[in-house]
Amino acid sequence: MSQLKRHKLCPRAWFFQKVMRLPEPTTGAQQVGTEGHAQLEHYLSTGEDVLGAFAQSGAHLLPAPGPDLLVEQPLDGAPPLTAGGIPFTGFIDVVNPRRLATDGVLRITDHKFTSNIASNAASAEQLADADTEPGLQMVGYGAWALGQTERFPGLRTLELEHIYYQTRGQRLAASVIASVTFEHIEREWRTKVEPQVEAMKEHAQAARADDVPANYGPACTKYGGCPFLGKCLTGENKTMSLRDKLLSKPSEFVPTTVAAVEREALELPAVLPPDAPQPAPVQMAPEVAEQPAPKRRGRPRKAPEPSPSESKSDLRVLFVDCVPTKHDGPRPESLTGYVDDMHHKVAQAGGVDDVRFAGSDSPLGFGKWRGALAMAARAELPPPGIYTALGVAQSELMQVIVEALEPSFDVVVRGIR
Repeated sequence: MSQLKRHKLCPRAWFFQKVMRLPEPTTGAQQVGTEGHAQLEHYLSTGEDVLGAFAQSGAHLLPAPGPDLLVEQPLDGAPPLTAGGIPFTGFIDVVNPRRLATDGVLRITDHKFTSNIASNAASAEQLADADTEPGLQMVGYGAWALGQTERFPGLRTLELEHIYYQTRGQRLAASVIASVTFEHIEREWRTKVEPQVEAMKEHAQAARADDVPANYGPACTKYGGCPFLGKCLTGENKTMSLRDKLLSKPSEFVPTTVAAVEREALELPAVLPPDAPQPAPVQMAPEVAEQPAPKRRGRPRKAPEPSPSESKSDLRVLFVDCVPTKHDGPRPESLTGYVDDMHHKVAQAGGVDDVRFAGSDSPLGFGKWRGALAMAARAELPPPGIYTALGVAQSELMQVIVEALEPSFDVVVRGIR
């Protein structure tokens, strides 16, 4: 059942884990859950109270230990649980048949350890809906019970229960129960789970990870964060769709005009050494200077040809929060135009107007735009030349670009505060 849940959460993460078999680190939260489940299994099987602080908080919600409880019940019994010809493996925490003879009710319980019950607990409606992650698991357990007709005679109603144990702050526990009929379970399994199994079979045949859809958004940060997020976003092992978008069409970087540079100098002043002379406004090379806006009569004047001393060097030089006061050769160009160009490209690939305000459902959300922007800059460096990056501390976009470009520039000069 864990494979179904992982695939429902994100097909590509499932592909990384189960098809490519990439290693997955164990988190502290998983360790707490493993220990708690072991304590509860021992207690319900033997009656010996070995419950730790977290599990103890929900002891009042547990059935009394006894041999009639099915504890850690395997799914691959006779007959096993199957869908699309694929058998399932796994264990149900508790199957309680004590009300079966009197009310026709079978209760199936799953233990959940969570940092915050109020924000993380599923609702009863979700437990009964196989389109949700918690419901997918519990409907699967219900489908197993329906296949055990000889074992559970008179079954009319299934109670699907989550018992939550809070692991942070106050020691709390809560029970959430969904009462459903076996007709409901059969319908959910047939119309929702079996089609997902067919999709899993198709995805398992994919040659590359980027051929499997990714569920960007909350899935990337759920349960402490997806362990494959870095590979998925950066394209490690296999290239990913967002990376393909960023690298598919090289943009044309047009150096910033004189007016833009002067405007930047007013809005974002350079940080210069204390004893440095006040620099004059940066003048752009004539071949990239902005043409005057008003119309002129007669033929437009041609820009003079640049002298040999003004030809661009093969080096890339970057002045960060400072400007050169004396130098030979081409005048420095502001990096602002390049930053705007890269930002536009990444925003367009991610389907947003401004990467800094990408929502949780965007592949650029949760700050992932920084990695995407840095990746785009490293893949498409500005042409060789001398550049200035002013007011870096006031611009997140400029900060990310400068940090990404610094290893690729031949010379980087930083102003001293």
